Order: sequence, then C-alpha cells, then structure tokens
Amino acid sequence: MRERDQAALNAFLDSPVDRPTLGIVYGRRRIGKSTMLVKQVEDRGGFYFEAIRVETPVQLERLGTAIGEHLGVGRLALGSWEEAFAALLQLGDNGPIPVVLDEFGHLIEADSSVESALTTALGPAALRRSNSKARLVLCGSAIALMRALTEGEAPLRGRAGLELVMQPDDFRVAATRLRVDAGLDTAARVYSVIGGVVGYATDMVNFDLPAGRSDFDRWVTERVLSPAATLRREATTLLAEDPLLGGKNALLHHSILGAIANGSVTASGISSKVRRPISNVDPVLRRLIDSGFIVRHDDPIRTRRPLYALADPFLQFHYAVLEPNGSAFRGRELSSMWSDHLASVYGSLVRGPVFEEMTRSWSTQFASRSTLPIRDHVGPSLARVDGKDRQIDVLVAGPGETPSARMISAIGEAKAGEELTERHLRSLEQIRTALGENAAQAKLLLFGERVQKKLIEVAAGRADVEIIDLERLYTGE
Repeated sequence: MRERDQAALNAFLDSPVDRPTLGIVYGRRRIGKSTMLVKQVEDRGGFYFEAIRVETPVQLERLGTAIGEHLGVGRLALGSWEEAFAALLQLGDNGPIPVVLDEFGHLIEADSSVESALTTALGPAALRRSNSKARLVLCGSAIALMRALTEGEAPLRGRAGLELVMQPDDFRVAATRLRVDAGLDTAARVYSVIGGVVGYATDMVNFDLPAGRSDFDRWVTERVLSPAATLRREATTLLAEDPLLGGKNALLHHSILGAIANGSVTASGISSKVRRPISNVDPVLRRLIDSGFIVRHDDPIRTRRPLYALADPFLQFHYAVLEPNGSAFRGRELSSMWSDHLASVYGSLVRGPVFEEMTRSWSTQFASRSTLPIRDHVGPSLARVDGKDRQIDVLVAGPGETPSARMISAIGEAKAGEELTERHLRSLEQIRTALGENAAQAKLLLFGERVQKKLIEVAAGRADVEIIDLERLYTGE
C-alpha cells in the first residue's frame, strides 16, 4: 500500500555511499511508519530503538541496554549523547545497516543538545576516524518538531539524505481494508469517520469494520461512540502527545479545531467563534498547520483570505460529533441517540465536508489527463451569482502570474447525501457564466453517490459535463 514510501526508503538504505548517512521519516501516529521501519531492520539485520518520555539518563541507560543486547554483550555505559551516537554509528562498521531511532522527538524534549551532538557525530572530524556505513534513520510523529530538524538554522540542516513525510492512506487504499462486498457507499462512510489511518481501521476498532451499509450504524455506535471505544479519546491524546501543542494553549487548540469542524472556516470566523482577536488566533493556526492538524485552502482564482479545514476525517468527526455531545453520552442508549440526532449531525458536518475533500483529491490524483488536462491549482472557491456568493466545492485552474489570470479548466459540485439532478447542472452553468471569460471552456464536474437517470442522459450528450459517481470516484479516472 505504500510503494512510494518503501521505494524512497529502499533507495536511501541501498545507497552505495561509503560513509554513514542520515534519513528522517515522520508523519501522523498509527499510519505505519514504525511497522515499515521494523520490517527493514529485521530484513537487513539492523538496529531499532523506540524512545519513551523519560529523562536523559534513563533514556541513555535504555539505549545502552538495547545496543548491548544487539551486540550480544552487556549493557553499554553511555554517559552522554556524544557517546551514544558514536556507539550507534559503530553498528555500521561492517556494512550498511539501518539504525533506527523511533520517537526521536522524545529525545529532543528531554535534552535540546541532542541535535548538536548528532551533528558533531556526522561531522568531518568524526567521520575521518570512522569506518561506519550506518544508515541512521530518525523517526517521529511530532510533525512540526521533526520538520524543524532540517529547517532554518537547525544544526542538522543539510545533513539528511532522506526526508520522508508519510501521509495517511487515501480513500481508495482505505477502502481495501473492508470486505470486498461491503460496497462503496460503506467505504465512503467509514472513510468519513476514521480516514486513512491504518491503526484506526485495525487495532483501534478491534479489527471490526462494517460488513455493509446495514451494519454501519452498529459499527459507529460500538467502535466510535461507545465510552469503551479507544477512538473516543484519540483526538485529545494526539494533541497531548505533541510537544508543541500540549502546553498552556491546549484549550485554545481544541477550541479552534472545534470551531473549524462546526463551520467556522475563515480566520475571522474562527476568531469570532473562540472569542479571541485574530492576532492571537493566527499564530495558533500556523502551529496547528505545521503540526499536521489543519490544512489551508487557498482560492485558486482569487487573492483572498484562505479557508481552513481539519486535516483528517477522524478529527472532523471528533470535533463535530463526539466532543460537542460528550456529556449527552452518559446514561443514554447510543443507538437511539445516533439515529435520533447524531446521524444528521454527521451527515451535515462530517460526511459532506469529507466528501468534498475526496472530490478534490480525485481531481488532483486520479482524474486522467483527458478528463482534466490542466490542474495546477485545485481547491474551493466562490462566485457571485445574482448578487449572492455561491460556494464552489471544486475549482480546477491552470498556471498564471496572479490567481485572477488563471484559466479555469473545471468547476465541480459535490453532494454526498442527496441525488444529483439537472438542478445541480444548471447551478454549475450559472456559476460558469458568472466566472466570465476565464471559465468559458470549463468542464462541469458533478460528484455524487446517487445520480438522476435524466441527468445521466443529458451528460451523455455533452462533452463539457462529467459525472463522477462512487464507482468512478473509487475506480475510474
């Protein structure tokens, strides 16, 4: 499922360079980073160490024990990180093997000198005295912290030969974890709840995924809503475990994520919702973006304030469904609570926005060149129609010196919970007209789970109309 990630890692590990090299791997928790690295270590006879949140002397003692066990000797007495990195690099004296330090962020949290010590170990003076060919890999889940290792004036800047940023699986890969006969409607619903994080589809739901559409309500109440469900507390844990987000501003972080999940998607809207001035909100937004919790959508054809969305479907579900209704779960029958109220909240605040993100992903990743020959910029936008702003779910544009100069190659409407009809086609036609000359040749894309038969007939006779139902979304181009 991760062919590109695996290929990049293999290329790094197989490098013929006759000296130690440094690679950095990071991404969200529970997406398979450690699994991939452990497999490489096992296959290549390498060394793997997972750091934990402890003080430096304890960490060095743990590491010394692990290196000793790997070498078949007693625990190495490591008095400093300089000694630790020297010992780690010596593991590669007899050939190029992977040496993995997982959860590297925990080391930096406890001792900020770790980066400088590693830089020294990889420096010219140390290498002149070394025969090492170790392939040292630093892995972590604190995205902003790991990214900062090679940015600006960081000691390790320019040292890494690999910086692999792993992402959750896309909706097509996520669907392969369900039964073959579960159906694409079920796949889309499950994705809108847990996204593409492999751990959420396996261990954290006790390897239980819905067998089909009729099993979805049972699954979501038992595996996500239930107080016994491990996913109930996952979002809170994710923020608490990130060293840049778990401090004094933790409540503001949660408030901003909740505001976005419930429809406040501009900086001014978020500011109003959390009752903080924009000057206070902007740096927190940037921090949440850097940490991988929020994505920023720039308008492909306008220079205007960006829109913000949660980076993961599960976060959207948590902050739209779970968090606002937490107290209501106590003493209530979950299945009736879901059917009476929460299912409609899920439909409007989760399924719809996630489906829109899926359609933009399809336009960027999966649409063929004949369908969308030009797609330099893909994102949401708006148009002024009859004096009112109309939201555009998907707008695809080409290159241009300024956003307003870009030619629009397609505009799209995404509907997860209602049937696509000729009314939706007419709406897109009105928007295309309102966008003017730059959109005159734009295709009209209609994304939906159910499509009116008449609309299918109309689209069949028009080269400028494309219908993307679930079958095409998941398997076509």
